[in-house]
Amino acid sequence: MSNTFRFIVSPSTDVYYNLAAESHFLHHTSENLFLFWQSESAVVCGKHQNLCAEINYAACQHLGIKAARRVSGGGTVYHDLGNLNFAYIQDLGTTLDKAVNYKRFLEPIRQALSTLGIESTYSQRDDLLYQGLKFSGNAQHIFQQQKRVLHHGTLLLNANIHNLGKALKTNGNYQDKAVKSNRSEVTNLGDHHPKLTDIPNTIDQLSQALIPLLQAQASTIAPEEHQAIIALRNEKFCTDEWILGYSPNYKHQRAFTVDNHSYHLNMEVTKGRISQFVLLDSNLTPVFEKACKQVIDKPIVPHTFELAFADTALSSPHHHLHFF
Repeated sequence: MSNTFRFIVSPSTDVYYNLAAESHFLHHTSENLFLFWQSESAVVCGKHQNLCAEINYAACQHLGIKAARRVSGGGTVYHDLGNLNFAYIQDLGTTLDKAVNYKRFLEPIRQALSTLGIESTYSQRDDLLYQGLKFSGNAQHIFQQQKRVLHHGTLLLNANIHNLGKALKTNGNYQDKAVKSNRSEVTNLGDHHPKLTDIPNTIDQLSQALIPLLQAQASTIAPEEHQAIIALRNEKFCTDEWILGYSPNYKHQRAFTVDNHSYHLNMEVTKGRISQFVLLDSNLTPVFEKACKQVIDKPIVPHTFELAFADTALSSPHHHLHFF
């Protein structure tokens, strides 16, 4: 690998800031970078996924787990402060041939883990495994105009596996052509090597191993870079239009119960806007027709439903009003 890497440990635990940082460094710099970052609880879906079909949005809201979307493809992953994310941003040279090469980026991670006594292997999908269980999921995005690659992955060290399961358990039936996640049994490395649960120390040790492996220079995010990242965070990465609205067109059906009344939902979403929305009661009779009409051609965001159903029996402080 090139010997011009900047090695940065992000000062932020905001998922939107760090996703924006990856995007900024990919699209607006010509340097090669390696970035370690963490975030508060979040689920991050791939660019081409239907976020609503991948996560339990209501459960995430209840548990304080943020929903996010990244610029790379691949499946949905869970983050919290027990997880360590890494990202490579690098020029590919003059050609895009063999650009998608996961082992090229994962081998230094594997070698750095080995210095901590962690011997890992590759899965068929080039995830990293410990004793056959996945602890690192990875994805890539190619910025073709500038022939640059973003490779990023997760390292499960001491994540809340219970919340991971709740966040990624969806409700209802979704029909779409979106990329689907491949669910795998996962493990925390800290369950096998308790010293790794001291994550600041683990970051220090992995950094000490990686910097010589990558021939990198320790660096920080400059003030002008920070301002650009904040702007990109606010304009794109934390917006419902990107997180929810970027999902491919889909149809959704679900049954749910509120105050002992059963309902059935039929919804279609086209280009991020609701094109069909019908609620039926247990007798399959349409209900709340006025509210249902109000959401048509509106964006698929929580505020749309909160406004339309504010004065109905479905609006209650005791449950989340989520139809996705």
